[in-house]
Amino acid sequence: MEIAIAIPAKTDAGRAEIETRAQRLPAALRSLLLLVDGQRGALELDAIARRLHAPADALEQLAALGLVTASGVGAVHPANAAASIHEGRSDSDAQRHLILYALMNDATRAHLGLVGGYLTQLKLERADDAAALEALLPMLQTALTKARDARVAAEIIAGIRAAADTGAGAA
Repeated sequence: MEIAIAIPAKTDAGRAEIETRAQRLPAALRSLLLLVDGQRGALELDAIARRLHAPADALEQLAALGLVTASGVGAVHPANAAASIHEGRSDSDAQRHLILYALMNDATRAHLGLVGGYLTQLKLERADDAAALEALLPMLQTALTKARDARVAAEIIAGIRAAADTGAGAA
């Protein structure tokens, strides 16, 4: 017997919320929204939500706010459901991805602005694991150096690396 597994994806309103923070979501809900990518299943996102100490119905809350929707459905055999949560991604990698994405996104918004950070933001959205985000750190540092200066850029990148290393080590 197979069960249907929803694949949540951000709606236009969800992408706008990431950009504007208009709804002032609690940190755990915002972090979960950042990780909704149309590829992770609801089971995996629920497991991440628990590690973030988000409410048990976090995905449902995001859906009720119109920020996420089920983009598709995959079929998983119940015996393989637990394995699908970690498919291709360890807990520490998921945690590291979350931290890197959130901090890189915040640095982009705070220092590069809407216009200057647009391409950077697109690249961050497309990075689907921690390694892909780490590969974008030099590009982010170059953009920050142009927008601010080399010392500030180096400090921001060092802070992002330190936080991601600490967060992944604690997972």
